[in-house]
Amino acid sequence: MMHVRTCAAIVVFVLASASLALDLELENDHHLRLLSGRRGLASRPGPQVGGVYWFEQNLDHFSPSDSRTWKQRYVVNDTYWTPGKGQPVFIFLAGEAPEDFFWFQEASALHWAQQYGALYVVLEHRYYGESLPFSRFSTANMTYLSSQQALADAAVFIDSYNKTLDTPGPWVVFGCSYSGALSAWLRKGYPNSVVASVAPSGPVHAESNYTGYFGLFDKSAADQPGCVDAVKQGVAQIAQDLSTSDGRSKLSSQFKSCRPITEDNAWYFQFTLMEQVGGSDQMDNPPDWPLNATCAAMTATSDPVANWASLFQTDACNPFDPESYADIVKLEVPNSNRAWLWQKCTEFGYFKPSYPGTSIFWGTIPLEKLTPICEQAFGIKGMMPNTEFTNTYYGGYDLLATNVMFSNGDKDPWSLLSIREDVPPPSQVQAVTYSLGHCATMIAPTPQDPPSLTQARKDIDTFLGQVLAEASRAK
Repeated sequence: MMHVRTCAAIVVFVLASASLALDLELENDHHLRLLSGRRGLASRPGPQVGGVYWFEQNLDHFSPSDSRTWKQRYVVNDTYWTPGKGQPVFIFLAGEAPEDFFWFQEASALHWAQQYGALYVVLEHRYYGESLPFSRFSTANMTYLSSQQALADAAVFIDSYNKTLDTPGPWVVFGCSYSGALSAWLRKGYPNSVVASVAPSGPVHAESNYTGYFGLFDKSAADQPGCVDAVKQGVAQIAQDLSTSDGRSKLSSQFKSCRPITEDNAWYFQFTLMEQVGGSDQMDNPPDWPLNATCAAMTATSDPVANWASLFQTDACNPFDPESYADIVKLEVPNSNRAWLWQKCTEFGYFKPSYPGTSIFWGTIPLEKLTPICEQAFGIKGMMPNTEFTNTYYGGYDLLATNVMFSNGDKDPWSLLSIREDVPPPSQVQAVTYSLGHCATMIAPTPQDPPSLTQARKDIDTFLGQVLAEASRAK
C-alpha cells in the first residue's frame, strides 16, 4: 500500500512531470483512493491476461456532428477459443481504474472462459488507465465521461470487433462493482450486443445520501471478538478529545497529522478514520481478510485510540484536512481519482455521510460537508449529482432486463445499493448472496471460502450454461 504524502509533495511532483499520461503517483495515493471510494482496487497493475490492442472509438456517441475519435485499450486472450466453431465471447468491462488493475477480479471469468471455450476480451473504460480521450482532465474535457458514453463504447466495440471474427458465438458481459452495474446496464440497453450479464456487486441504485455504507459495519464485525465495542470506545474517546484544544493537539500527534487538527477540520479527521475502519468490511475476502486485520488492530491493546492511530503510522504525515484533498483532486493531470469523482458528482453520488444513529461512528458528517468537493474540484457552482435521472434512466433496484445474474456479499456495504433478490416478472434478473465481501465470486477460490460463496459460483456457472444453451438453440 502506498503511504500518504503531503499535498505539496504531490503538486510539485505532478507539475514537474513532463508527461500528461496517466500519473501513477496520483493513481495510487492511499489518501486519495481511500476518500474517493476506490479502496477495493489493486494498488498496482497486475499481469496482462492477453495481448494488448487499441480501438478507434467515438468521442461523443450522441452527437452525429462530432466526428472526433480517441484510442481505447483492450486486451484479448484467445487461449481457449477456436475460430469457426461459434464459441462464445466473454467481455469483461473494466471500471474506475486501469484495466490491468482488475486482474485479481477476473479469475472466475477466465475460468469460465476456459470451461466454455470462450474468447476473452477486456475493455478499458474511457478516462481510465491509458484510454484517455484528452491529455488534460479539465472540466470542459470531462464532459464526455459518463456511464452512458461508456456503454455506447462497449456496444460499438462489440459490433465492430465481431465483424473481425470467424463465426463468433454469443457475447456475455462481466464486470465487478461499478463495472458490474455497467454489465447489467449493457444487457438492458443493448440486448442485441450481449445475450447475458454477470454483474457481481453492481451498485445499480444511485444515492447521494448513502448512510448505509458505515451503517453496516457493526453487523459485519459482529463475529469479531471485542471489535465493535473497541470501535465504540474509540469513537467516544476521540469525540471527547476533539472537544478541547489539548485533546486535538494530542490527536494531531498520535495520528501524525500534517496540519493541526482544529475545530473546523475535525469532521474531516473523523471521516478519514471512519473510512479506514468502517470500510474495512467492503473487501473482507480471503486470503487477505481486511476486516479481520482491522479488528485485530483495534483490539490489540486496551487503548482504542492508540489502536486506531496504529492504522495511520506511515513514513509520511497524514493530511487530515479537506483542503489537502481538494488541492489534489483539482489537478487536471489524468488519474482515476479525479475521473471517478466526476462520475460521483454527476451521476451516482455514493457519498457516505453519518448522522446520529446511522452507524456506531460519529454522527457529525452530514451530506452538506461532503458535496462541496464537487464545486471545488470542477468549478461548477452548486454542482450536485443527478441521481434521480440515473435511477430513472437505468431503473435502479427495479431493473427491467433479461438474463442478468447479480451476486453480493452480505458484509459488503455496496450490496445495499445492488440487487440481492430476484426481480419479479416481467424482468428476468436473478440474484445470489454469500457471506463475504465485495466481488468475491470473481476472485480465485481459496480453501477458506465459505460454502455460501462456493454455491454462489456454482449458481453463476449454472446460469452461464443455461443462457449459452438458449443462445445456441436460438441460432
